[in-house]
Amino acid sequence: MAGPFRFGDFELDVAAFTLRREGTPVRLERIPMEVLVLLVEHAGTLVARDSIHAALWGSDVFVDRDAAINTAMRKIRKALGDDADRPRFVETVVGKGYRFVAPTVRDAMDAERQVANYRLTRGTHAFALQNGENLIGRDPDVHVFLDHPSVSRRHARISITAGRVTLEDLNSRNGTCVDGRGITSPTELHDGTIIGVGPMTLTFVSLSGVASTRPMSGSVGPPDAGRP
Repeated sequence: MAGPFRFGDFELDVAAFTLRREGTPVRLERIPMEVLVLLVEHAGTLVARDSIHAALWGSDVFVDRDAAINTAMRKIRKALGDDADRPRFVETVVGKGYRFVAPTVRDAMDAERQVANYRLTRGTHAFALQNGENLIGRDPDVHVFLDHPSVSRRHARISITAGRVTLEDLNSRNGTCVDGRGITSPTELHDGTIIGVGPMTLTFVSLSGVASTRPMSGSVGPPDAGRP
């Protein structure tokens, strides 16, 4: 696995969800940070606006897509000190999407120490999971944020200890499922497990092979559209 991404004076640590400039943290809100991660992970490649929408919110969540993405891009450019007309980092492809154009370097040594062994995926978006507790829900402070009215603010919890990963429903309004079955007690997760959080579907992925190795089944996300 790759470690933190370095570009210009910046370091983007995907596992820690942090951006630093010459070692100093740069404040960036959750949505702009997720967009930046998506762009940097696909550096040099056009990322369509529809793909950004699908990765962040899913096709079943309705938001003012153009306004949300435009706001996120303005905040990213402000954080990076970038200029839309003379971009050093993020290029706008009018009517299509965005491309991260700065050269990036990935730190393999830090990768082994810092990158999480487990992730949840939804479409093209991935949530890195940390050792200990990972809360899932609609509260902006949870680790896995799902912005859907049918998801409870603190809906479920994934606990990771000594290579064992379990999922627990937190008395949510619409329940939590594992491979299509509702759960009422902590349930062990394995590579490829499909998790239902209310109406939303996530796939649990073991990057290290520590959890058992069942065939992976999951979802994929769309392409194309707009600008700022």
